[in-house]
Amino acid sequence: MTDWIRQSEHWRPNVRNFSLGLIAGLKSRAITRDLDWGVPVPVEGWADRDDKRVYVWFDAVIGYLSASIEWARATGDPDAWRGWWQEPSSRHCYFMGKDNIVFHTVIWPSILLGYGADGALAHGRAFQLPYDVVASEYLTMEGRKFSSSRDLAIYVDDFLTRYDPDALRYYLTAAGPETHDTDFTWSHFVQRTNDELIANWGNLAHRTITTAYRNFGQVPTPGALSADDHALLANTQAAFGRVGAPIEAARFRAALAEAMDASAGVNQYLTRHEPWKLVKTDRERAGTVLYVALQCIADLRLLFAPFLPFSSQRLHEQLGFEGLIGGEVRLESRSADGSAHEVIAGDYKAAVGRWERTVLQPGQRLGQPSALFRKLEEDIIDSELSRMACRVTPT
Repeated sequence: MTDWIRQSEHWRPNVRNFSLGLIAGLKSRAITRDLDWGVPVPVEGWADRDDKRVYVWFDAVIGYLSASIEWARATGDPDAWRGWWQEPSSRHCYFMGKDNIVFHTVIWPSILLGYGADGALAHGRAFQLPYDVVASEYLTMEGRKFSSSRDLAIYVDDFLTRYDPDALRYYLTAAGPETHDTDFTWSHFVQRTNDELIANWGNLAHRTITTAYRNFGQVPTPGALSADDHALLANTQAAFGRVGAPIEAARFRAALAEAMDASAGVNQYLTRHEPWKLVKTDRERAGTVLYVALQCIADLRLLFAPFLPFSSQRLHEQLGFEGLIGGEVRLESRSADGSAHEVIAGDYKAAVGRWERTVLQPGQRLGQPSALFRKLEEDIIDSELSRMACRVTPT
């Protein structure tokens, strides 16, 4: 087990180091608890006892495999699960908070190794161990530990009544606890939203589409491209690789930084060529500059989509594209054993977004421009701190 963890150098360092520390001090751990509820112990003489149950985290991780087997049977192909669990090329990635690292880097791999290839279910083929365990560290709030019992928390439904969802998604990706503990502060949230998300990306998209919409009403037809034009187009196209690689490696902060860097490159290009001025003296060249910038923005709407899906979809429509980048996501009612519940489902096959450049066609009608993000005023900091102070129960 130690060698396997050491060889997993692609893991986040906090996960790998924490797991090696656990292995170094490993002690025997019971897989039962003194409880009268839960899964009975499936051993003769114990199954009927009402004072012992299987420890939930021993049983829960097995559910990953058992659910796959149940799914395969339901589809009419009872061996379909083997492609996920026994093919050497299959990769299992687990996402969680740091509290659950031990169950996925030590307990679950131990169960899989212990069962081995000789078990009746295995049919002589070993189970693949987790490829990556992606766990973040702790997030505190204004220097204090989150606590729902003390109402020291950010409730998503409450947050969304005042702020854009993508602003929070940006903050948590760019400044969240990816590999070390971090602290959420309202002042930091306002600063990063205004000075980074809006100043770099939001303003770029809005001013470019607005200039093109007002002067052309559509994607302009470009003239001959200059060396600077070609260089910028090549840079944003190459960004699919620069952003995609860290996403695949679960380095989301680095991936977002690469997308922001590509956005900054387009900003610099516009500053050099100033199409809003150029349109008054050389309309053809202004149209070319705007075409190049719009193509790069079309690339960026896809590069930002994993992090900023809502604003990316709005931008998608402003650029004149149809359909949904990520497909339709919806709540569906399901029933099983007489009980009803809701699940998140979606028509992902209908997604039009692909991790590659979509060539922008000259003459494509542009939609009505609108700002992707709302600037945050400084006074919300005191407002949110006051709201938080009123909610916290003194200890």
